[in-house]
Amino acid sequence: MIPDKVLYTDGRGITVTDSTFQVNKTSYQIEGITKHGLFILRPERLPGMLLLIVGFLVAIVGILNLIPSSLIADVQLRGETVNANVVALWAGVAVALIGLIILCVVRERYAVRISTAEGEKNAVVSTKKEYISQIVNALNDAFSHHNIHPVS
Repeated sequence: MIPDKVLYTDGRGITVTDSTFQVNKTSYQIEGITKHGLFILRPERLPGMLLLIVGFLVAIVGILNLIPSSLIADVQLRGETVNANVVALWAGVAVALIGLIILCVVRERYAVRISTAEGEKNAVVSTKKEYISQIVNALNDAFSHHNIHPVS
């Protein structure tokens, strides 16, 4: 029996041969994969956007002095009296910054999505598009060795 030809390996559990796609301890037969390709996983940006907007609005309320002093008593901080509008300004800026940081931190992720008889799954997920592209290209090579043409 001829041993499988290794088409790609990352040395960390991902191996593509001409007959199998090995992901850590899970092995998929190339002939059992009906569809494969690079899939983009878009991050959830709504929480960061909401924090940014709410923070911005609270800061505007503080800047415009829209909180009447009769509604909320002044706050004592380190022995100094601070107006509620100043507290609103700084709280709004802090919340907006947290929202901005969240928006900057969340990134698109990329996946090798395969379809088998068991259904669709993201076999490998990474923030590095080139890494996922290399695996997809190796799968394309594996399918060409078998003369199988799944939908990419």
